[in-house]
Amino acid sequence: MARPAWLAAPLLVAVLTGCSSSPARDEPPSDNARAAQINVQLGLGYLQRGQKQAAAEKLARALEQDPKSALVQHANALLQDVLGETEAADRHFRRAIELDPKDSEARNNYGAFLCRLKHTDEGVAMLEQALGNPLYATPEFAWSNIGQCRRQAGQLTEAETALRKAVQLNPRLASAWLQLAQTQFERGEAMQARESLKRYHDLAPQDPASLLLGARIEQALGQRQAQAHYELLLRGKFPDSDEARRLGEMPR
Repeated sequence: MARPAWLAAPLLVAVLTGCSSSPARDEPPSDNARAAQINVQLGLGYLQRGQKQAAAEKLARALEQDPKSALVQHANALLQDVLGETEAADRHFRRAIELDPKDSEARNNYGAFLCRLKHTDEGVAMLEQALGNPLYATPEFAWSNIGQCRRQAGQLTEAETALRKAVQLNPRLASAWLQLAQTQFERGEAMQARESLKRYHDLAPQDPASLLLGARIEQALGQRQAQAHYELLLRGKFPDSDEARRLGEMPR
């Protein structure tokens, strides 16, 4: 399923570093809570590898073991989102945030989820709430998602501002550089877009989207040889991609 590269927070890291099952508990976690954490860890591992059935089994078990865990609810939200179960994902996201209002990772992922559903204002508000937590370890994720959300809504000036904040916070965040290059190109800033795309290619392998964008940028700059180079790479490396087929739609 093709989707924009919204940036999910590193939820699995939270499990591996031994976060508690629920922030409201001061006592050591119960046996059920510990078992639920293990099942979340296993379930997210399966989900990352594309093993959806195995992930669903582990995360359903975690939900039975500790339904009042924000972490368990968050993990199940991510699963339901991947499965395309929008209403269930929304329900689990809301429950996770209700259980732990300070969980910026959940707010980041829920905000990105809302943005994919074209609920721009609600999604950006959720992402900004994530950024309101001074202890949020990866604010560049939320800034990048705000940028992508704004770009999707055609709010290109706001999108570029957010994406610049993302790459300032983490210059090695490759996907934000690609989003920035796309936004700058759409704003008619071809030279800036070329530089941002170069930064992306310094950090990540060439892919169909980046090669098509490169061809478009060089065309806008009147660099026919460079344009042809990108087109050759796209047709040679990814001949069956949608982007390769879209080369024929470019004006000549």
